[in-house]
Amino acid sequence: MKQKILPFLRFKYVAYAVSAGLMVLFLAITVPQGGLNWGIDFVGGVKIRAQFESGVSISDVRSTLQKSGLNASVQTIGNDENNEFVISTKLIEGSENTESTYELLWNTLKTDYPAVVQLANDSVGPTIGDYLKQSAFKLVIIAVVLMMIYLAFRFEFKYALGAMIALAHDLVLAVLFCGMMNVEINVQVIAALLTIFGYSVNDTIVIFDRIRENAENETSPIFADIINIGISQSISRTLLTSLTTLFAVLSLYLLGGDTINDFAMVLLFGIFVGTYSSIYVASPVVLTYTKIMDKIKHK
Repeated sequence: MKQKILPFLRFKYVAYAVSAGLMVLFLAITVPQGGLNWGIDFVGGVKIRAQFESGVSISDVRSTLQKSGLNASVQTIGNDENNEFVISTKLIEGSENTESTYELLWNTLKTDYPAVVQLANDSVGPTIGDYLKQSAFKLVIIAVVLMMIYLAFRFEFKYALGAMIALAHDLVLAVLFCGMMNVEINVQVIAALLTIFGYSVNDTIVIFDRIRENAENETSPIFADIINIGISQSISRTLLTSLTTLFAVLSLYLLGGDTINDFAMVLLFGIFVGTYSSIYVASPVVLTYTKIMDKIKHK
């Protein structure tokens, strides 16, 4: 049975408009909210692990801290019977050290919950936080450059260029999505972004490998048709992989609790945008680059 070839590239300009529209939308919502919501790992803050008396809920603790002007993150750990919480908050405005923030946080808890027991505490100063932020940014850039070098060696430069532009597209949209949803950018979210990095590149490589095989076998004299054939031949594998991953991450989001909700939500978005970009961003870039180089050669 002859496989049906779908004209994916016919809709590339629609895809460009969708990507641009999402970026504008996410920016329009993120900027008025004050930009990205960096976690204490990157801007400094205090984290306390505490055990409360029975009957205390996350909303109770959060409401108590809001009275003192602390917009804290409160998460349960272990069994519900233990009544243990991890409470983290950024440095109070105008503070250059963690001591004042720690004292305000702990004194507020002790006032409303005299029986609370502090099990552990940790703090990150603003200088260290800024260093970690810069380090995370540098590591992402290094990973992108190394991946581009590998792809240029493994395939050709045009494929490496297409994969890296699609990857940049995915990461930018994912970061802006975090800003729109006011997701706190912490170590877990950085891990989710790097997972999207690997997922997106892997999906793109599978499609590019099929396109390259068809180009070598001269399936069609028109390169746009070769790309459409390659995508059509690998689309079932792409969708099955995406759906399998989607169900696993969706389970984490629905059943994992507050601790990993942000991580799973960012991954869910990354699965959608990574699958979409492999078809409608990476492949059109390869086609455009090929056309430009052909024109240069024939001048």
